[in-house]
Amino acid sequence: MTNFAVSRESGKPRLAIISTFDELCGIAGYTKALVPQLKNHFDITVFDLDQFLFRAEAKSVQRLADAEITRICKELRNFDAVNIQLEHGTLGRTKKAIFRRFTRLVDASPRVCVTFHTILQSKQFPWGDVASAVLKLRFDKVVGIYGNHVDNEMLSTKLYAHLRKRQASVIVHTRRDMRMLKYVHGIESIFDHPLAFYPKAVVDEVKRTTRREDFLRLGQLPEGTVVLGCFGFVSKYKGIDVALRALRLLPSNFHLAIFGGLHPNEIKQGVSIDAYVSNLLGQIEPGRKWLDVRQDEDAKVNLTLSAGDYEKLTLAKHPSDLSSRVHFVGALKDDDFPKAMEVCDVALLPYMEVGQSSSGPMSIAIEMGKPIVASRTKAFMQIERYHPDRLNLFEIGNFLELAQVVCAVAAREDVVHTQGKYDAESNTLVYKQAMGY
Repeated sequence: MTNFAVSRESGKPRLAIISTFDELCGIAGYTKALVPQLKNHFDITVFDLDQFLFRAEAKSVQRLADAEITRICKELRNFDAVNIQLEHGTLGRTKKAIFRRFTRLVDASPRVCVTFHTILQSKQFPWGDVASAVLKLRFDKVVGIYGNHVDNEMLSTKLYAHLRKRQASVIVHTRRDMRMLKYVHGIESIFDHPLAFYPKAVVDEVKRTTRREDFLRLGQLPEGTVVLGCFGFVSKYKGIDVALRALRLLPSNFHLAIFGGLHPNEIKQGVSIDAYVSNLLGQIEPGRKWLDVRQDEDAKVNLTLSAGDYEKLTLAKHPSDLSSRVHFVGALKDDDFPKAMEVCDVALLPYMEVGQSSSGPMSIAIEMGKPIVASRTKAFMQIERYHPDRLNLFEIGNFLELAQVVCAVAAREDVVHTQGKYDAESNTLVYKQAMGY
């Protein structure tokens, strides 16, 4: 329920940005980077979508979220332009609530530009499922199929039609999404630009001042250590488990640094350890000794060992124990992300395909000029169109290929990457155009 007045300089158009802002999330991080890009051109106020309200389960709190939308809508009449940073889930828990709140904000805006961080595509009506249900006389199922289809279309076809009716401008992060919204859904004022966070001056300052010792958990690494970095919330789709499998195939001087923690929504009451974190620890095998035998291994011990040798093996660290090569650095503040990128030798993004349109860590790694090894998702293939020759892609889940690509990339010490033509400056121009300035 907080507004953040970023600038109040006369002579500039007043811009309202509606986004999560005072939160630990990717959308908030992007908005915090976007404001400095635009502050020389607009007087900016950020309306923070308080996730305590919008993601709560209690109906009483959801009513407070609706009241907050009403408050924001009343204030929007005082602005010249409005930008909505749209990640659907930040507006509510249900599709109906998300659509209702989003359209109210759009309708209350004098001039509106929507930045999509996820594009939901329309689906054909499932006539085959309906026919099957009718043949079985399951008319209740027919009603359910129809209801599900209507709900699914609400955040795609119906939402895009509302934007078209309001003649809203749209910013997307891939050319694929731009073509889909323009040619399939008829949105005319549409712009595409990959995520961009930091101007060159900020990047240069981070490079000049950042040292590996700034991160306490990485400060004592031996000389010659090659640090591979995974970034963002610790979640299964990030593919950290794939990175661990690859790490086993890499030389011992290769280490994996995991910059991130659980998403706040994944912290559950009464759960002693998150299931995915437990899975990662199982792969790392901390504390395993030579004579610790797993159930899937043969329990064979050479009986010719002396008592002294047996005692040594009981205490000796097993080669499968990766704990000295894997470093959980913890959740990062937004300002620490470029610093984390800088202290890594290679940025790893071994993601699963989850339908994302963009990636903050990928964009920051590009801006920081880091070598990048990423899985061949649809989003990363689209990003490669904006930044050719910057990504080294491997097939999703293929940890052997990942290890091979990492070795090849780490050996290319003479390659220097510079920012391309899609950067914070070109991003600023796109936002100005999208809002009619």
